[in-house]
Amino acid sequence: MPSGRPRTSWPAGTVAVAAAAVTLAAALPAHAVAGDPVPDGAYAFAAKLDIGDGKRSCSAALVDRQWLVSAASCFADDPAAGTGVGAGAPKWPTTATVGRTDVSASGGSVAKVVDLVPYPGRDLVMAKLDKPVGGITPVRVAASGPVPGETLTVAGYGRTRTEWVPGRLHAAPFTVDSVDAASVGITGAAADAAVCKGDTGGPALRVTNGTAELVAVNSRSWQGGCLGSEETRRNAVDARVDGLADWIAAVAELPRQDLVAGDYDGNGTADLFTADAARNLSVWKSRKGGAFGLPDKLTGGWNFTQTVAADFTGDGVTDLVARQERRTAGPDGPAGTFLRMWVGTKEGSFERPVDVTGDWFVTEVVAGDFTGDGKTDLIGKVGNDLWLWAGHGNGEFAKRALVTQGWAYTQTTAGDFNGDGIADLVARDDKKNLWLFPGRKGGTFAEKVLLTGGWKYTQTVAGDFTGNGKTDLIARDDEPGTVLRWAGRGNGTFAARVPVSSSY
Repeated sequence: MPSGRPRTSWPAGTVAVAAAAVTLAAALPAHAVAGDPVPDGAYAFAAKLDIGDGKRSCSAALVDRQWLVSAASCFADDPAAGTGVGAGAPKWPTTATVGRTDVSASGGSVAKVVDLVPYPGRDLVMAKLDKPVGGITPVRVAASGPVPGETLTVAGYGRTRTEWVPGRLHAAPFTVDSVDAASVGITGAAADAAVCKGDTGGPALRVTNGTAELVAVNSRSWQGGCLGSEETRRNAVDARVDGLADWIAAVAELPRQDLVAGDYDGNGTADLFTADAARNLSVWKSRKGGAFGLPDKLTGGWNFTQTVAADFTGDGVTDLVARQERRTAGPDGPAGTFLRMWVGTKEGSFERPVDVTGDWFVTEVVAGDFTGDGKTDLIGKVGNDLWLWAGHGNGEFAKRALVTQGWAYTQTTAGDFNGDGIADLVARDDKKNLWLFPGRKGGTFAEKVLLTGGWKYTQTVAGDFTGNGKTDLIARDDEPGTVLRWAGRGNGTFAARVPVSSSY
C-alpha cells in the first residue's frame, strides 16, 4: 500500500546513481525524446555525490567555485525521520563529481566534501569542496520564487525508467503545483518525467532564453515511473533556494574551514587560525582584552581538515595536527587518510609535518588535558562514538579508549571552563541546545549541563582570548557574518556575547 508521504528519492544502503527520467527544456535541443539523457556539456554545474563509498548517492548543483547546494537529507542519519544535519564535516566520506554529463568520462572535477552548512528549516545544505572547481560556471540563484503553473526543469543523476545506474545526467520538465515559504510541489509534465532514487539534491531550474537559474533542489518524491517502483504518482516536493543568494554568498565567502584556537605567539592569550577559500592558512594574533590584530599568512595550499592547535610535545610551543587524505602515494608517504603533526618552533614557525597515525577517519576533533596528567590529549568522533587518545607529551598518543557511545552532537570544542584543571567539552545538539560536559580525571565526564538554547552559531571554538586565565567561547553568527565572543567566568558560565570582528 502506498504511504501518505512522498519518499526521499534515494535509498539507504544501496547505490543509486544517475537521473530523473527526461524531456529536455528550452536550454537543450528542440524535439528531444522523453527519456533521453542530457547532451554532453549541458548543465555543467550539476554534480553527483557519492556518500559513504556507495552508501548513498545524491545530486547537487555548483553555486560557487568551491561550494555545492544539495538536500540536507542526503547527509542525515535517517532522512525519513527528518532532515536535520549538523554543521561541519560530513559524517561519511563524500566525493563530488562536477561537470561530467557522463560520470564515467574525463573532464570536469572530482573533489571531497569537507564541510556542511545547513539552512535552518529546509531540506537544504551547502557542501564545501576541498578545492575550487575550475572551468565551470556556477548556476545563478533565482531572485524570484516559483509560481503555480510554471514549468521548471529538474535534473539529477538518479535512476531512470529503464536503468538502475545510468551514469549520466538526465533532466525533465515539471509543473509547479503548489508553493509555500520553504518548499514547492511539482508534478512531471512529460510521460517519463520522474524524480527517482539518486536525484535528491538535484537542481530545479528556471530556463529563460537558454539561461538556467536555480529555484529549488529535489527533496522527496513518490518515484512513480522509476525502475523498481510500483508507485504511479509522479509528484515531488523540492526545497526552495530562490531568494537565498545573499545567504549562499555569505557562506561561500566565510573561512568556514577550521576556525581554530591556539596560543601561536606564546603571550598567554589564545589566537585564531583560519583558512580562507584559497586555502591560505593564517593566524589572527590576540591582544589582552579580546581584540585581534590583522592576520598573518602562515602558508598556502592548506588542504587539510579537522585542524587542532595545542602543545602536543610538551615544550610550551603550540603545534598543529590535521587530517590529510592522500589519494596516491607520493613524497608525503603512502596513500590513505592520516593524522599529521606540524611541531611548532619558538621562532613562530612549524617544522615539516610527520604522520602520527593512519586510518584517521575522525571528526569533531578537539584537544585538551582530559586525563589530568598535564599532557595534551585528543578526543574525536568515529562513527557515532566518542574516543580518547591520551597524549604521552612527546607528540605520540596511546591507543584509543571509548569515552561514550552515541555522540549526537556537533561543534564539539574543549577547554577548562570550570577552572578545575581538567578539560571539559562543550557541544551543540540537533535542537540547537549548547551543553557543557564537565571533565573528570581519567578522561571521563560528569552529567551534562545546559548552557543555553537557541545556539544558532557555527564554528564554535574555545580559548583564553582575553588573557585573564579563564576559557572563553568564540563562534560565528552566519547571517550578519560576524564573530562573537562569550567571556568565560571560570565557573562554567559565560558573560553576554560581544562582537569581535566581521572580518573572518
